[in-house]
Amino acid sequence: MITARPQTRTLISFILFLGIAYSIAGVNVYIVLVDPMVQWFNYLILALLIPIAGFVTVKVFSRYKIVRMGHRQIEVLFPQFRIQRKYGLEEVKGWEETVVKTGKTATYKELEVNFQDGRTIRMGFREYTEYTNMLNYLAKKIPKARKPLNQLP
Repeated sequence: MITARPQTRTLISFILFLGIAYSIAGVNVYIVLVDPMVQWFNYLILALLIPIAGFVTVKVFSRYKIVRMGHRQIEVLFPQFRIQRKYGLEEVKGWEETVVKTGKTATYKELEVNFQDGRTIRMGFREYTEYTNMLNYLAKKIPKARKPLNQLP
């Protein structure tokens, strides 16, 4: 069974960003509450940093998933919500690998799998482990489902 989860370095970079952002925001909240002569940039930092850090926190937290493929099924786990979904390969409506050139030599790859119940999972090459193995598994087990997803009925 192939198990794909977010790469450790991706999670560490988000955790570092959030730790720094919340630390700076905490210091500025303390300054605003305690200092009688608050500078204008403290308010600016709070107005910009708290929404950005909150948005990133929600996105990282809600998008964390573990995907398992094997035994002719796809299992999607959202451990933070205690949600587990299992799909048979016959329930795959279509899948596609999108490759976008991002620079002279760099590319961004994303695997998108669409299911009959309308749900979709997306996994980026640089963000998830076992990306290549999952792509090969889908190409081997359900090659006829590979099509551009915007052409699905």
